[in-house]
Amino acid sequence: MLAENAGAGPSLPRARLMRVCTRPSPHNPERVQVDMRFSCPDPRSTKGKNLRIQRTAPEGYTAETAKVWARENADRFLAEIYGETRKEREQEEESKPEPQPAPASEPSPGSESPKAITLEAMFKQMEDRVLCHEEPTSKETWKSVWKCHLAPKFGQMPIELITKTRILDYREELQKRYAPSTCNHIIVKLQGVLSYAVEKEKLAGVPTIKRLKTQDAAEKDPYTDEEMELLLAAAEGDEIGTLALLLSLDAGLRRNEMLALRWCDVDLRNSEVHIRHSMHRTGLKCPKGKKAVSVPMRARLRSELAKARKDCKLTDHVFPGERNAWMSESAFRTHMIELADRAGVEWRGFHKAKHTFITLLLEKGANLQELQLLARHKHASTTEGYMHVRNAAKAMKAGIARLDEGAPGPAPTTPEPERVRPRLRVLSS
Repeated sequence: MLAENAGAGPSLPRARLMRVCTRPSPHNPERVQVDMRFSCPDPRSTKGKNLRIQRTAPEGYTAETAKVWARENADRFLAEIYGETRKEREQEEESKPEPQPAPASEPSPGSESPKAITLEAMFKQMEDRVLCHEEPTSKETWKSVWKCHLAPKFGQMPIELITKTRILDYREELQKRYAPSTCNHIIVKLQGVLSYAVEKEKLAGVPTIKRLKTQDAAEKDPYTDEEMELLLAAAEGDEIGTLALLLSLDAGLRRNEMLALRWCDVDLRNSEVHIRHSMHRTGLKCPKGKKAVSVPMRARLRSELAKARKDCKLTDHVFPGERNAWMSESAFRTHMIELADRAGVEWRGFHKAKHTFITLLLEKGANLQELQLLARHKHASTTEGYMHVRNAAKAMKAGIARLDEGAPGPAPTTPEPERVRPRLRVLSS
């Protein structure tokens, strides 16, 4: 939105047009809504706020022509609010040496309808009371979706007018630019704000919208044995790449948990990695689950960590960056992409390595409870989404082979021992 100082602004004294902004009309996106801010107080407000007038430009106007139209009609819009023109105000000021504010006329009973609550007002209230307690990543996600998608479309629209039809029409617009998963994410955030309005008894109910079908992301497919061998072979001599691969494939650590690791968190004596923090661009935060955990090490992971330990201080980072700080997310990602290029394997992030870690444990016979503990998931249903079958034919043969394992044989025909009746003896005194 472009703000402009009005040289040819309104003609009413003390009512200078401060700026003119444009946006798509919330009721008809094909038309332009003009937002005019004036330096005079709003007579309709009891809080002394400056006057703000919103009007929808005639059909066919662009953003620039709508601004010109707003400046030319500023007098008329003010007259509708104040009920007087510049000449009437000047005559009143000339007759009175000390101008007094005109008493506000009392509205007739039932003439004023209650002010409609906009989605922007509900989001600001939700941001102050609910989102302030969320994790930093959740806050940024909410703010990003609101600023880029929801505010331009529904920000100034009353929540009662956000119907199922409007939401479905908006989703169709999103589908032209974004993947189905992104469209679902945006609509879920919109429903979250409306649900907060229902909780505060400002809205009767939230429209029910079915999610779009999404394809299984390729990053969830686990690595094959061949791909893992190629990655580890390409990482030989690369300390950062080797540790990153083994911490994700052999311990299931997340990317931000690895970046926050210090050598004081690596317990080589007990073969454990203590996860106490998770790295965020604004600093360190609690790990997922909001509690510290200790993850056992595999033998080859312990060996590589012992080699990399060398003369590092306990406070040094396992993945150091510039100025004795942790490595940035972008530098870490770039390093791993270059490593995957050398191996001839497409890099799809550490999330794929996490899926591989759970799948390998599943193939080794780990049960769901063990997988949930090692994955550090709160719900077992989440862990089930990480369990994959890499070789269906091999899995089917192994399943059938279990039917023959431990098959009950013929019962032994050993004669039962004779039962001896106990005899009571009377002991003479």
